[in-house]
Amino acid sequence: MRSRLHQSRQLASLASTSLSHSRPFASSAVSLKPKPKPSVTSAQGKEARFNYVSNPFDSTPDPDVASYRMVTAKELANRKTPPRRVKMLARDFIDDCLYNPHYGYFSTQAVIFDPDEVAGKQGKGKGVAGAGVGAGTLARAAGFDFPKMRSSTEFEFEIARRYGEFEGTTGGVSSGPGRQVWHTPTELFKPWYGRAIARFLVSEYKLNLYPYEDLIIYEIGAGNGTLMGDILDYIADEEPEVYERTRYRIVEISERLQGLQKGRARGGDGKASLKGPAKRKGHADKVEVLGGSIFDWERVVPEPCFFLAMEVLDNFSHDVVRYTTVDHEAHQCVVAVDSTGDYTELYEPVSDPLIARYLQLRSRLPSPRQRRSDLLNPLLAASPLLRKIYSSIPFAPNLTPPEFLPTKQLMLLDILRDKFPHHRILFSDFSSLPDAIPGKTAPVVQTRYEGETVACTTYLVQPGFFDIFFPTDFHLLRDLYSLVMSPSPSAQPAPIASSASPRVGADYFSPHVRRGAPSPALEATKVLSRRGEEGSGKVAVRGLTVLEHGEFLERWGETEMTRVRDGSNPMLDSYRNAAFIL
Repeated sequence: MRSRLHQSRQLASLASTSLSHSRPFASSAVSLKPKPKPSVTSAQGKEARFNYVSNPFDSTPDPDVASYRMVTAKELANRKTPPRRVKMLARDFIDDCLYNPHYGYFSTQAVIFDPDEVAGKQGKGKGVAGAGVGAGTLARAAGFDFPKMRSSTEFEFEIARRYGEFEGTTGGVSSGPGRQVWHTPTELFKPWYGRAIARFLVSEYKLNLYPYEDLIIYEIGAGNGTLMGDILDYIADEEPEVYERTRYRIVEISERLQGLQKGRARGGDGKASLKGPAKRKGHADKVEVLGGSIFDWERVVPEPCFFLAMEVLDNFSHDVVRYTTVDHEAHQCVVAVDSTGDYTELYEPVSDPLIARYLQLRSRLPSPRQRRSDLLNPLLAASPLLRKIYSSIPFAPNLTPPEFLPTKQLMLLDILRDKFPHHRILFSDFSSLPDAIPGKTAPVVQTRYEGETVACTTYLVQPGFFDIFFPTDFHLLRDLYSLVMSPSPSAQPAPIASSASPRVGADYFSPHVRRGAPSPALEATKVLSRRGEEGSGKVAVRGLTVLEHGEFLERWGETEMTRVRDGSNPMLDSYRNAAFIL
């Protein structure tokens, strides 16, 4: 869901670290030495089991695995405890670990860091006085007083101080091992980060739709609702005519976060629903919080809209595949959970339709490097004889290392194409991550124990106690988006009636446009034409742009408001391993 900053050293050495790592501000992985309390015993009843493997050199799975029921994360949503004697695809296992309503990580362990709750003596983050920013905005500029800070190092120390206090005081989720507080750029740099997003949205809206269409914004994974509030605060203050025509809709799976978002909409403060009177002007008449998962979305949205996903893609579950070294055939991973709760990876030829479709689409991407996995040696791929010789070498592996496929991202693209036919996307997330587990595009898996961040070497972990988050290949996502938004004519839904402006044309906010004379609006915004490969139709597809995190903020942000006294700018310099796609 949200992005997290990760520090690779003790908090005391915070001054020498960058904010461009992976998640929580905490120390590096440490060796755990808990007092053992056996929870499961062996079949003989004598031996303690801790993820016990009776023979690590025996590749034979439990003989009962064939009788295990195949389940999905959706089927497990009503369970109050993790299942036993079942098997599921890797994406369902990860999804269940993170999102199960009763024991999932985001339901029980995670909370979003709010620096205002433990501000102490630090003043409001008012930035440089004046600078064309209204007095009302400066009065609401919470967070950090950047112009009074000597350097980015002081900013990092202040984050560490507040983080330590916040972690010990905030409630709403369970305490103990696994409980984790995340940072997000929205919270660290409020309201300036949200205002940068708002400035982009308003600029695009006024350039292409105003005054013919309303400004409709959808956001998934909205957290505390801070981004929503900062965007609407900006539009209300700076663009009152646009504000009158603005609608903001949040799709949120967490009931706990739905309450925070509704409170923020009513009172402007993300904690208004929990702490009483509103602190700022509310936007209740502009905001609609829709409960449920975006993957269960059924209604078609005919209006042009912006679709936001800030720090959400990283927690989309992935599938795992490995390739045979003999013929490079992909095999999908199935995770088996035995009667004691131990996990086993089983590999079988790809039969899941979603995995098969992802691999088929990837093979048709424009770049040769994107069409095949980096795990496949090009020399072996070109020569069956070399593959045969290699496989005959003693102790040579018969499978490549694992590759994690972003199949849930593909599901989201399908939903955008089918249910939001006139959308424009704005996504931001990690483009790379340190300390990942082995494998291509592998995740970082970590938990918290006694104030320390503990990194893991596998994703096969106890559900609910570990954060599992992935990097996003934004250039691959960009090209995959173009391909998915280019279906064959027979697969396209019937045109949806819209009140799109005659000046812009009904196809401006459509991700796929039939080949023909392009509209002036499409020409003005440099539409990138691609041929549809998924079907037989030839279409022109709106091209997406990938920007580095700091590049987007420098272009759209009020950067003078987050500059510290030595001239550096934490908002631009942080999250160097993140990017935007728009």
